[in-house]
Order: sequence, then structure tokens, then C-alpha cells
Amino acid sequence: MELEEELKEEELEGEELEEFEQNWRRRRNLRKEEEELEKLEKELEKLKEELEEKEEELEMELKEELEELN
Repeated sequence: MELEEELKEEELEGEELEEFEQNWRRRRNLRKEEEELEKLEKELEKLKEELEEKEEELEMELKEELEELN
């Protein structure tokens, strides 16, 4: 819900209004930060999976090279 809509419902004045607006902005910023964190967590998980795949590939290559040397 937008700030203006919430303000109409609350009918606040003066300091209460300022405090409400500050809290609303904090909540909005927290939501944005949470969304960014979720994106970063997904990206991290993707990178972990890519790293695991690369490690497996390198292990296989190393095994093949060792077999060739023997």
C-alpha cells in the first residue's frame, strides 16, 4: 500500500504523522533490502552449483590425466 493510502486510513497529525512516515519509509526500505538479499542468495546458490559442477569436471580431467600417466 502506498504512503498516501495508509495516511488516509490512519488520520495522523504532527509528530505522529512524522513518526508514521519515518516508519513507513523504514519498512519500505527493509522490503527493498529483503528483495535484494533474496536475489543475492539466489545468485549465490547458482554460483555454488556452478562451482560444484566445475570441481566435478576438474576431478574427472585429473583422473583421466592420472590414468594416462600410469
